[in-house]
Amino acid sequence: MTRLTPSNKRELTALLAAPARYRELKPMLETYMQKTPYRGLKSFEEALRRDGLLHEEVLKPHVDHTTILYASMPPEKWNPYQVAQALCPAGYFCNLSSVYYHGLTNQVPSRMYVAVEGNRENDHRQATPPELSDDDIFTAFMQPHRVTKRIVVFQKREIVITERVGRDCMGVETVHADNRICPKGSRVTGIERTILDAVVLPQYNGGLRTTIDVLRKGFRRANQRRLLDLYEGLAYVYPYWQALGFLTEKLGELDLAAAIARKYKAKHKFYLDHGAKTSWEFDAKWQIYYPKGVI
Repeated sequence: MTRLTPSNKRELTALLAAPARYRELKPMLETYMQKTPYRGLKSFEEALRRDGLLHEEVLKPHVDHTTILYASMPPEKWNPYQVAQALCPAGYFCNLSSVYYHGLTNQVPSRMYVAVEGNRENDHRQATPPELSDDDIFTAFMQPHRVTKRIVVFQKREIVITERVGRDCMGVETVHADNRICPKGSRVTGIERTILDAVVLPQYNGGLRTTIDVLRKGFRRANQRRLLDLYEGLAYVYPYWQALGFLTEKLGELDLAAAIARKYKAKHKFYLDHGAKTSWEFDAKWQIYYPKGVI
């Protein structure tokens, strides 16, 4: 028998409903404990467990350290997207999760994608960009995509945690409304950043063909100025604008394609995807190789 009142229990159920790591849980408990007869955090936590108001789940990614999450509801009732948010509170939903959030696909993804950016001091923009050659680009893009091994399985759903260079979370927005996908208060890439991520990282968007279907819808809804300003601000090492221009033109977004062509001039031959082959087709206007029949 605990000393928590029915009112305490109702409030605590609501307060602790979303899964959280202990570092986020602790200050909530310390603040609320002042409304109860308990004065020691350990005894307060024990009371919560006895009343079934504090459950935990141990999550271990394929690599990296184990994380324990806590909530007032048992783990089988947890929302997987809230779990993803709790695993990376400073991160944001991206790639297929953002594609689904923005309604650019009707298929429910089996994986959730969360991005975590590096520290500001490691931001690539503070260093001098490397001088690229055609051989450098071909060597990089003939290789398969790198994929993260930081994958957490929860309720048979995979949460993929991608690490990104520090870019001040450019193009990321906060979710202000309750949503069946990204929880209120979480962050997600806006539609323009989602488009650029799809061009740069098709492996996290279902592959190149799926990416093209996503872009077909996304280009129609994107703000042209925001898209180009965002591309400039992200300062990619490789000339992804060539892929962006090629795809906008092929998908009928001729105004956007013309704006890209006016803004940039090709210095190198580029590739629409990794795994490049010498048998790929070549578009002379955009100086880009692409798989035959992909578009």
